[in-house]
Amino acid sequence: MASPCHPRLTAEETAEVPFVAMLLAVTFWVATALLAWVYVGYPLVLVAVARLRPIRLSAVLSRPDLTIVIAAYNEAAQIAERVANVFAQESSGARLAEVIVASDGSTDGTDALVGNLARQEPRLHLLSLPRGGQTAAQHAAFKAASGDVLVLTDAETRYENDCLARLSDAFRDPRVGCATGRLEWRDEQATATAANEGTYWRYERRIRDLESQAGLLTAVTGALLAVRRSSYRPVPLTASMDHLLPLYVREQGGLVVYVPDAIANDRPISGLREQYRNRSRTATRGIAANLSMIWRLNPLRHPGAAFAVWSHKLLRWATPWLCATAVLSATVLALTSHGAYAVVPLIAAIGIVAGVTGDVIANRGHRPPRPLALARALLVVNLAFARAWVNVVIGRQIETWHRTEWRARS
Repeated sequence: MASPCHPRLTAEETAEVPFVAMLLAVTFWVATALLAWVYVGYPLVLVAVARLRPIRLSAVLSRPDLTIVIAAYNEAAQIAERVANVFAQESSGARLAEVIVASDGSTDGTDALVGNLARQEPRLHLLSLPRGGQTAAQHAAFKAASGDVLVLTDAETRYENDCLARLSDAFRDPRVGCATGRLEWRDEQATATAANEGTYWRYERRIRDLESQAGLLTAVTGALLAVRRSSYRPVPLTASMDHLLPLYVREQGGLVVYVPDAIANDRPISGLREQYRNRSRTATRGIAANLSMIWRLNPLRHPGAAFAVWSHKLLRWATPWLCATAVLSATVLALTSHGAYAVVPLIAAIGIVAGVTGDVIANRGHRPPRPLALARALLVVNLAFARAWVNVVIGRQIETWHRTEWRARS
């Protein structure tokens, strides 16, 4: 006879226990398998495809005439240096049709400075626009441009000597509709955040290089993005050019390529607060843009593009939810009848404690040890990705871009 403290389970209840455990186990292993695919399986497949059937570009056409578009908002302090950096690219063979500064409602004298420079250089043009956001400014520049290929950039980026010449060479192959180069960080070791961001970018550049060789690339760098003018399609103001233009090119059957020898550099992320802000903003627009294209780039019509969009982008942005699913299901399993799963929440707890400890050390003015700094950065990035999904679900739109300097933190 069953005691009051340990009532006997009915046959139906007894059957439910292993079913629930099985469901939790399946949930855990599916989430874990997706994480393993994104960070291990997909890169290995790229290596194999890039070696077995690499895409080789052919130099059929001559170098195209370039229009360089500098989207700017209150960049008076550095716009002259940026314009000079662009025109210096001609010494290495780049063919510049014009340079357009699209000023997005600047109020600090940017327009006056560009106007003065334009009186000395007739190929420099100012588009003085009302405040509307980066995408709106770039769209206005596309309508005004005359070059065969437009290169989108910003005021903070600096091109290395032959960056534009190497980037434009990709368009000598008529299949190429979009190309991106290699962005590096200036003074990468200045802060722990910048160093970790540099580590992430080296990983990201390697993935893009493999995708490009395999003919699967859909991800580009907004500060170093070249698009054939004939491939351009208007982008919604709530999206970013660098998220949608390569997808439009892939939809048209064109190639998107990564040119590792086309090098530019940019200011590094100054601190964790800026890293969180940038990541959540970029991921919000990226998730919305890629979700808007999944039917147009469905696996039946565009298998390669769909494969890359899900593997490189959407599932990577879903990392915090996949991790949470795996940890929660493992925790329940560990508390019921499968103690071996306890190692999963234990590892997660160690990672969170390490990240928080690294942040405490940084807030006290010290540079945390590299493992703690990395755990801190991973924690912040995943929080940013989670916030981005929330933004997408609630329909929050980010239409206006702006640059805010955060106080550098170690």
